[in-house]
Amino acid sequence: MLIDIISTTLRVVVCCIVFAYCLFTPFKSRFRYNNLVTAVLAGLLTAITVVVIVLFLTSGKFLVKYSSFGIVLWILTAVAIFRIAIKGSFFEILFIVLMVLNLYVNIVAIAKVIVNSLSLNLPFSMVYALVVIGVLIVCIPLLWILMVRLYKQVVEFEGNFSFWKYIWVIPALIYMIFFVKIVGDYWKAHVPTNGVDITFTVLWAVTTYTFFLVTLLMLIQTYRGITAAQQTKLISSQLRMQEDQYQRMIENVENNARLRHDWRHHLLSIDSFLDNKDMEGLRNYMKALAPEYLAGEDISFCQNPVVNAILMHYYTVASAEGIVVTVKANVRESLDIQDTDLCIVFGNLVENAVEACATREKNPRTIEIKADVEGRQLVLAIRNTYQRAVIFRDKQYYSTKHEGEGMGIASVKRIVEKNKGVMEIHYDEDNFTVQVMLKMIQGDNEVRKCR
Repeated sequence: MLIDIISTTLRVVVCCIVFAYCLFTPFKSRFRYNNLVTAVLAGLLTAITVVVIVLFLTSGKFLVKYSSFGIVLWILTAVAIFRIAIKGSFFEILFIVLMVLNLYVNIVAIAKVIVNSLSLNLPFSMVYALVVIGVLIVCIPLLWILMVRLYKQVVEFEGNFSFWKYIWVIPALIYMIFFVKIVGDYWKAHVPTNGVDITFTVLWAVTTYTFFLVTLLMLIQTYRGITAAQQTKLISSQLRMQEDQYQRMIENVENNARLRHDWRHHLLSIDSFLDNKDMEGLRNYMKALAPEYLAGEDISFCQNPVVNAILMHYYTVASAEGIVVTVKANVRESLDIQDTDLCIVFGNLVENAVEACATREKNPRTIEIKADVEGRQLVLAIRNTYQRAVIFRDKQYYSTKHEGEGMGIASVKRIVEKNKGVMEIHYDEDNFTVQVMLKMIQGDNEVRKCR
């Protein structure tokens, strides 16, 4: 009895150490706590795994007839501990737990049929533990490729994706097939097995590994496709704004040329008013003339081309809607933040402010934008009036234009997390305020004042 418990504990602990290393290595960036606390949680899960296997999954034990309950209990416990240790949605964590469970049972299933085919004068549990460790060592390269190399790319996905709500079904179904077939044939009793049984179990294990390999590759390719589409949309949006700005520059150049050409005639008219001492006529003439020249003024908010193009574009859009826009931007030409990140943050937040303000039926309709570089941080604050109700639940802001989370806020949150920044949102009955701070990782260029 004691040797059975020792052997079971040995094989479970060794397997848990290997799986914990392969799993927690790619998830290091998502730890909720430091390495020591995470290691303690992993040790707690290992201890719970030993207890569950000894009580519910060891032949001859009283609780073995409740093995299904023991498995469900372990899955729920593992999901709970993983959620405490790692940042991630419930369904993503459930997928991880079920995938690890399948990889583990494949190893012990191969070891089981091998031991059942041997005739050794040694305790079954001891031989079983040694064979499990041997199979585990052989499978380490596969575990490394699957859980470290590939899953690390999945961990780096930026954003919340709905496919986790469905994809966990894949490892769940794989485990159910394993539980019905392999457990039913080889697990419940030490029945003799032959080469065919071993071949089938190995092929089943390889099929499972391949299935997870293909699933992860498909997830990676899907994410890359989504990212490429978003990048294309961003580039198109930025090009459109730069094209609008370029068109306004051309119009300003043409308008200035026309004004310079007409200025000679205006001087003659002014001179005529002065000769006739018609000060009232001169005053009225100047009042009519001033707006035409002021309209030709070229507005520029800051020296950063990306930020300036976005501010210019939405300033024009907002002005056309009758919205009063105040901009104070002190953003230098070169920042140690990617242009695409700047485009996502400024573009989404300013666009949201314009759209929210445009739907407001009563005055005032105002937008205040402040952007500045403070040391190694870019600080942005946008305050706008609005009318639609703010939908906030489960720590997320939901769109008032479509079902689901607001894509603009979600995209900005992703960039803020990527740049180790902070985003705060405040609102009352009339005003909605978003404050964002982004850290600049490299460089320390001189801050240049913007016009």
